[in-house]
Parts: sequence; C-alpha cells; structure tokens
Amino acid sequence: RGLTLAQHLKSHPQKILVVQKRTRLVRETLRHPCYLENLQESGRTEDRDAIKTRHDVHEYNLSQILFELRKHFQEVKLVDTISKAHLKWADMFISAGGDGTFLNVASQLEGKKLLIGLNTDPDRSFGHLCARSRHYSNLKYIISRIATQECSFIQRSRIRVKLTYPCIGEYTEVEIPKFALNDVYVGETSPTRLSYMELQIDRLPAEKQKSSGLLICTGSGSTAWGYHVNAIDFYRTNKIMSVLQDSGLLKDKLTNRELQDLMNQFNDEFVFSASDRRMKYITREPLQNNVFRAVNTQGYATNITVRSLCWNGKIVMDGIQRKFNFDDGVIANISINDEDSINSIQYVD
Repeated sequence: RGLTLAQHLKSHPQKILVVQKRTRLVRETLRHPCYLENLQESGRTEDRDAIKTRHDVHEYNLSQILFELRKHFQEVKLVDTISKAHLKWADMFISAGGDGTFLNVASQLEGKKLLIGLNTDPDRSFGHLCARSRHYSNLKYIISRIATQECSFIQRSRIRVKLTYPCIGEYTEVEIPKFALNDVYVGETSPTRLSYMELQIDRLPAEKQKSSGLLICTGSGSTAWGYHVNAIDFYRTNKIMSVLQDSGLLKDKLTNRELQDLMNQFNDEFVFSASDRRMKYITREPLQNNVFRAVNTQGYATNITVRSLCWNGKIVMDGIQRKFNFDDGVIANISINDEDSINSIQYVD
C-alpha cells in the first residue's frame, strides 16, 4: 500500500480543523424552525423519528471524534463551514460525515493539503473516501492510528477543467478555480434532451456524439457514479447467461451464487486506484444509428477535449451545485495534474 503517513509528512500536524456535516435535521430546521413538530402533526412520525435518530448518531460520533483528537493534538477546532482564515490556520483537515462532506471540504482546499475523512454514520453510509479499518466503526482505534501516522498515505487525483470561449476573432480562456475529486459531468441541463458534443480523447481523432451526457471520473470517483453507471445487476447478469446458454455457448446452467460471483467480478473491473493519473471517460447511452456511430464511448485518458454543440449545456463538478455554462461553441480541456492532488489516507491497518 505504499508509504505510510509518517514517511510522507515532514512534521507532525498540530492544528486540526474538523468540518462536520450538516445533518438533514439541521438543514431543515434552519429553513423551518418547527420542522420536527410539523412532521409530527402531518402524521409522519416514522420519518420524524428516523431523521432525529440519524442526527443523534452523528452527534454522538462527532463528540467521540473530538474527544479522541484532543488527546493527541494540541489544537482542535470544530466548524461546519470553512473560511479563508481556517484554510491558513489548519495543517490537517478532518471531514466528519460521509463522502459528501469529504467532497465539500476537498473542493475548498488548494495544493497538497492533508484531508482525512471520518464517517459519523457507518451503519447507513459506507464512506469510500473515509479512513477504513478492519475495526470499521471503532473511531477511537482509527484516530489513534492517525495520531501515530502509521496509516497508509494516498494522493487522490483531482480533475482540472479549462474553458475556452469563442469571441469574434479571438478566444478567451478561463480556468475553473475548483477541482473535481470524484467526477465531472458534461451535457445538457435537461436530462430528457440529448447532449450533442465533439469529443477528442488524447490524440485520437475527434468525433461527434449524441448521448445522455459524458461522465469523466478519477479513481476516487470509480467507486461512486463512475461505478454505478457501468455496473450490472443480478437480473442483467442472469439474462446474459441465459442468452449464452440458449445459443449453445454456455453448456451448464450457473447457480445463483455463481451468477452473483460473476456479476461482482465484472463490476469490480471498473474500480481503479485513487492515485491513478488517468481519467475514466464514459459516454452515457450513446446514440447509435445510421448517422451517429460513436466509437470512443468508454476508456481511459490523460487529456480530454470537449466542444459543446449543446443548447443549454452544463459542466457539473462532483455533483455539489458547482455548475458552469457549457453552451454551443465552448471548448473544455479536462486533465489531471500532479500538483492538484490532495493528500489523504485510505487504510489505518
């Protein structure tokens, strides 16, 4: 698993900024102060109890995180939003929540900052971006390993996007100041409208495609949207095997266990390392007919250029309300650079 955190860091972090997620209860109460009471009065008692329980679980685990961190580090601050002052002050960032909280914090960090995710609701969230352990829910154990820096270090690649806008007789280049840790979506704003674009992968010839949009993911994102857009379920696996059996290409009928193993093996092929400097590109539901025959619909690339032919196109980074116009004629250059990666850990044992 490569270097440990201790082998990578030049000094022991002392100023720790913990960024907690806003639970649904907190978000809804900010908008509607009587939110729980309104749920009760409308007969949604089960919803009210579930929302309150998830909030309480988060608060309990957050208190455990803060208690354990203050045993090992000199200064620990808790916030739910990050300011410029926080970015200058901290030498290590902890996201306390799930993958969404990790993505939100990562989007605000520049350079090779150290960001570690701790899952505050492991029963309901797997947390691919959070620190993992055999003792998965034991936050005390995980934090002790972080403090001794014996956990495995990883540099998570991030995607950089540069936009070129055509003007009369000239072009204007704008580099999006944020990076995408998981994925970038390129396509029409409306999911019911076909996305039309010209796609060039590395030095391959450019080709025009119509589809449900283009998804570009990192290794981190290959366990998220990049995984689910490709993964097949048990029903499809069974249908494929049935076709093979009916055609005589498969002699023996597979058991359900064998089908499940085959499905998992196929789906696992789409996951790759978070430190990989390549991007995975996936054309979603490409239109294939006598006019459009998309060839480069999926694969790996180091540089991707997309020219918009959309009516109302958007570029969405990490799916957290960071959207940029991508209308007809705009060109996006999408790449991964070493200096944009973010420092983190993946395993603590």
